[in-house]
Amino acid sequence: MAKLEKYQSYKSSWHPNVVEMVMTFDDDGGGAAGVYTVSCVIPAGSYIQDVQVHADTLWDSGTSATLIVGDADDDNGFYTGVNAKDTDLVANEVLRFDHEGGKLGAYITVDNGVMTQYSSSARTITAKMTTVGATTAGVTRIVIIWAKPTDSVLSSYVAS
Repeated sequence: MAKLEKYQSYKSSWHPNVVEMVMTFDDDGGGAAGVYTVSCVIPAGSYIQDVQVHADTLWDSGTSATLIVGDADDDNGFYTGVNAKDTDLVANEVLRFDHEGGKLGAYITVDNGVMTQYSSSARTITAKMTTVGATTAGVTRIVIIWAKPTDSVLSSYVAS
């Protein structure tokens, strides 16, 4: 039978972590058309619990503002082709794994709704907003929630 050491507890073995990535129209590009990018590294051995997209201020670029969120394996694995100009993402809306809305990527399906994804290696989560035309407003916050256990309990086996 697998068990924890004397002074360990399951409650203390999980450490939830949250990072907020903020993308604004006046980042380096100063409102010009192009690709605005923000990313962070999630440590090896983590379980991604949610990737949320918060629409603080809608993007007002001339023609379009399209958001994707993913990783190195699939750059739009979490969210794909999200129109951030009051179409797929409206003011003060939050897209998250268990909320129908926006455009879910390949990692998330309507069938599973909530998705927890384990990664044995570190991975970089990246959000990209592609704008066509000059932009004078736009703030998007991407919140990534993950847990990384510090204790592991291994199974035991007895042949029968």
